[in-house]
Amino acid sequence: MHDLLQEMGHEIIRRQSQGDPGKQSRLWLTNDIIRVLKNNSVTKRIEGIVLHSPPKKELQLNSGVFSKMKNLRLLKIIGNVHLSQGLSYLSTELRVMEWRGYPLKSLPTSFPPNKLVELILRCSHIQQLWQGTKSLYKLEHVDLSDSRYLVETPDFTNAPNLKRLILQGCTKLHNLHSSVGALKRLIFLNLKGCTSLTGLPCNISWDSLEILILSGCTRLWKFPETMGNMNRLRQLNLDGITLVELPSSIGHLTGLSYLSMRGYKSLLSLPSAICGLTSLKTLALCGCSQLEEMPEGVGNLEHLEELDISETAIRQFPSSITRLQNLKMLSFQGCSDLPPKSLFKRFLTWFRGNLDTGLVLPTSLSSTLCSLVILNLSDCHLMDGTIPSDLSALSSLLVLDLSGNDFTLLPESISQLWNLSIILLRCCSHLRSLSDLPSSLAYLDAQDCISLETRSNKLHAWISDEHGLTVLKSTRKPRQLKDGQRDILKKRAIQVYIAFSQFIPGGSRGVGIPMWFQNQSMGSSITIGLHPELDGSRKWLGYALYFSYEVKDLESWESRRFKRLHCEELVFRFVTDEGPHKDLLRECQRRWIHGVTLRFQLRMTIHS
Repeated sequence: MHDLLQEMGHEIIRRQSQGDPGKQSRLWLTNDIIRVLKNNSVTKRIEGIVLHSPPKKELQLNSGVFSKMKNLRLLKIIGNVHLSQGLSYLSTELRVMEWRGYPLKSLPTSFPPNKLVELILRCSHIQQLWQGTKSLYKLEHVDLSDSRYLVETPDFTNAPNLKRLILQGCTKLHNLHSSVGALKRLIFLNLKGCTSLTGLPCNISWDSLEILILSGCTRLWKFPETMGNMNRLRQLNLDGITLVELPSSIGHLTGLSYLSMRGYKSLLSLPSAICGLTSLKTLALCGCSQLEEMPEGVGNLEHLEELDISETAIRQFPSSITRLQNLKMLSFQGCSDLPPKSLFKRFLTWFRGNLDTGLVLPTSLSSTLCSLVILNLSDCHLMDGTIPSDLSALSSLLVLDLSGNDFTLLPESISQLWNLSIILLRCCSHLRSLSDLPSSLAYLDAQDCISLETRSNKLHAWISDEHGLTVLKSTRKPRQLKDGQRDILKKRAIQVYIAFSQFIPGGSRGVGIPMWFQNQSMGSSITIGLHPELDGSRKWLGYALYFSYEVKDLESWESRRFKRLHCEELVFRFVTDEGPHKDLLRECQRRWIHGVTLRFQLRMTIHS
């Protein structure tokens, strides 16, 4: 409906101008805009221009054309546009200016931005927007992302209504004007990847700030103590920063619900004040390789739902975590004293007599972790007896990742995880056998579990990853499954086949391909003609595919109980044919078609 209304509006404007683009109030067709600008047929009627310059083509413009657009309110240019004579004038009526790749070092000195609401100059050559103080009372949004030559921000003293300031990727930005700290209505501030930025304004009055992104600010060495006054802050991203320590004032951010410090390698400890963030829902500490312990008061974070302490130096499971009743995701991936990669360091470890130890888990899990859905204990150097025997206390657990550990047996309590759908055991090279598995299991990956014992080589059964359960996927000879595991496999395989019939109605008897599919074919392939309007000026969203698939003799298969079943495989590929769109299709294939080849596979092979 929105597209129809837009098209009606475009048609009305075209009729009013009697086919002369220069008389239109709005220009949006690339060819019309280029013709008007190059022929210098611009009039003061023009209020809006939306120009998408052809890709891989530089468009040369005479800056004088803008001096005739006295009433221009919207200017949007995306593409490679060159101004050989610079730019001396912009309309005083301008409300929205978006110019990606703006080629000049600054905006025209004569331009008064007093009516400007949005300024978007991504990937620009801007070094300094303007000098001195400007009237910016209507300015609400500034985006200078990836402007690699920007050195400092302008004076925003007279921009009291600025709500969004995005400076992501401005790698030469070393200073924020002090007026930035006084933007009381600022809601969103993104400084991600500002690798030259050394500090924030000393005095901060960000009373309305909700999201602050400082990830990748590798030279940022200090936070102002006044940051604790940001009572409305909901999200704080500090990934990859190099601060020696966090200020204690972070504990005053009582509205904070998301705190990410991934890759904060210099972080030695968390201030105890962080345990006062009672609204916190997500705490991400992945890659804080120097962090050795969590504050004991972490159990006070009563609303915490996600805790990621992967690849940290934490070796002891904090007992207070068991008090987190709302915790849904917990990851300890890579928390182990595994042998160092360096041969020299390995020798030192051996010489000093240090034994490798893994993550120390509690002997018992509290039933208060009843909300936990995902538990990742992969690569934690866990051995037999180190996994709590009462895993069944995790009544809501859906996903359990134990990959890369050193145990030989799984705890029997895994069979009592009635809601468990996925268990990952990849590269558990010492695992000798699988315990009874819960009937709820939908996916089990035991790839490269090379020590799994077997009494014979009679059975190797698996279902491909596309539709669920991979019972065994080993690099060595096929392994035998227990009767109970084989029953689970059979049940799951039948469910997958039935799911095919439900998802693809043609798989059930008497249901065919809908009539609105104009191109239909029996057999394994179909050739279709491309839409005549498919060219470089239109976006190609894709094609709808519908296939009818029927499982043959399902009842007989059930009765034979796994004696023999052939592989069924459905693979869809786009093949470029000759024709006027041949090169375009090949370009599409290079870009994405090969990456999303549709593949449906269900296979079960019995060796008897």
